[in-house]
Amino acid sequence: MKRALLWALLSVAVIGIAVFAVRHFAPAKVLAQQLVSPGVLSPRHAHLGDQCGACHTPNVGVTVANCTACHANAERLLGRQPTAFHASVQECSSCHIEHQGTGVRPVTMDHLALAQVGMRTMARAAHGHFSPDIGPDAESAATLQSLETWLRVKTPKQLDASSAREALNCAGCHDSKDPHFKRMGSDCGQCHAFVSWQVPGYQHPAPSSTDCVQCHQPPPSHLMGHFEMVSKKFAGKERARVDQCFECHNTTSWNDIVGVGFYKHH
Repeated sequence: MKRALLWALLSVAVIGIAVFAVRHFAPAKVLAQQLVSPGVLSPRHAHLGDQCGACHTPNVGVTVANCTACHANAERLLGRQPTAFHASVQECSSCHIEHQGTGVRPVTMDHLALAQVGMRTMARAAHGHFSPDIGPDAESAATLQSLETWLRVKTPKQLDASSAREALNCAGCHDSKDPHFKRMGSDCGQCHAFVSWQVPGYQHPAPSSTDCVQCHQPPPSHLMGHFEMVSKKFAGKERARVDQCFECHNTTSWNDIVGVGFYKHH
C-alpha cells in the first residue's frame, strides 16, 4: 500500500513539473512534452504536431467532441453501410488508438471493443444521456434491455468474446459483402470467429461432389458471353453448364482448373 501511494505521489509530481515547465518555461516546453507524450502520432494526425488540445481535454482525455470537430463531415464514411454506425457511436478511442508510431494506422478492428462501445452508447441513450439533436433513442433502450435480459450482461465489462458474438448483428456490417449470397442466413457467427474468417474445423466436400451450387453462385462473367467464348474453351469443357462448377474447377481453388492447373483469367 505504501509503495503504491509513493508511486502515485511520484507520478503526480512528474506531471506537475511537466505542466509547470510547459506553462512557465518556453525553452523547456518541447522536453516536457516528450516526457509526458505516450508516443509518436500516426501520419494521418502528424500535422497536429504538439497541439495536444486538439484531441485531449484536460482531466478527461480524448473526447468524441474533439474527434468529430474534424471528422463529422466524413460523408463517405457515414454514407457506407458497413461504417454508417459511426454517426451514432459516442466514443472513438476504443477502436482508433493513437501514438503507436508512424508505421501503425490508428484503426483497430476489435469486435469485442465494438460490442462494448455499442452497449455503452445504448446505455447512455437509455438513461437520457443523448445528443440534443437526436433525442432519446427508444430503440437503443429496448435493445439494451434485451441484452441485459438475454445475455445476462449488466455492464460492458461483462461482455466476452462469446456474449459479444450474440450482441453484434454481423449482417449490419457485412451484408453488402456476403459471399454466400444470403444462402447461409445473417448470423455469420454461427460459422465464423471474430479473429479470422476461417471456419474452425471446416472441410470442403470431396472433389467428387457435384452439388456445388448449394453454396456457390456463378460469378457475373459466367452469366455473360465470357463463359461461352473463353472459360469453357480454355477448360476444354465445351458442353459444361454454368451450374456445373465441378466440370472445370478443382476444390483447392477457383483458379485451379481441372486438367490445366492454376490459371488467372484477368
